[in-house]
Amino acid sequence: MHLILDIGNTNVKYHLFDQEECIMSALVGSIELVAGKILVDFPALSHVIFSDVRGIMTKEKLQLVFPQVHVVEIKSLLFPFVSQYASPSTLGDDRIALVAAATKKYPQQNCLIIDAGTCLTYDFLSQEGTFLGGAISPGLQMRFKSLKHFTGKLPLVQPKSFFSLFGDTTETSINNGVMAGIVYEIEGQINAHQKKYPSLTVILTGGDALHLSKSLKNTIFAEPNFLAEGMNYLLDYNKN
Repeated sequence: MHLILDIGNTNVKYHLFDQEECIMSALVGSIELVAGKILVDFPALSHVIFSDVRGIMTKEKLQLVFPQVHVVEIKSLLFPFVSQYASPSTLGDDRIALVAAATKKYPQQNCLIIDAGTCLTYDFLSQEGTFLGGAISPGLQMRFKSLKHFTGKLPLVQPKSFFSLFGDTTETSINNGVMAGIVYEIEGQINAHQKKYPSLTVILTGGDALHLSKSLKNTIFAEPNFLAEGMNYLLDYNKN
């Protein structure tokens, strides 16, 4: 049994996998608060693997919390793909796991993986199994918050999936601008990739995927647990 820890910029989420099946997922303030209960409820737990985009967690800290469990760092593992990333030490664990998930779920396909979280990331995996890199831009919530933070009067607006050309209030104008900007950016990225790779599989995941999928015209595969599935696969791949 595997415990998958996704330590994002906003939330900490854990998933429990029994082989390839996710049997439990939850958001927590801190994994330390629930570690004892997990160990009691799931004595068959053998491995913990974590992705930490904040840089607050280490293998040593987790080993103290899970003393009888094998704690694994993603960058210590063999990857099921070839990477052409020029600065591998700076490549996020989350992006590695997403590409790993694509190699398993969409083998021998050109894949564009879009992760709509605090940041919006794009990662491309070729049908030959080579990771070519991608792009990073501000995520949906970050765009709304930046308008509030860097101006004197603009309010913080909660995103709505629907947007139009003409906002008749400041709130709808902000929603139109942010939603249109991020949707057109994603569609532009998809179109640019499709010009070079006409046979393209597009995967959308992350916390804001639901907001964005309603507005995207392109055919995509929505994968809510893609990151966790990728980390679980990395453990299995290295066992084998």
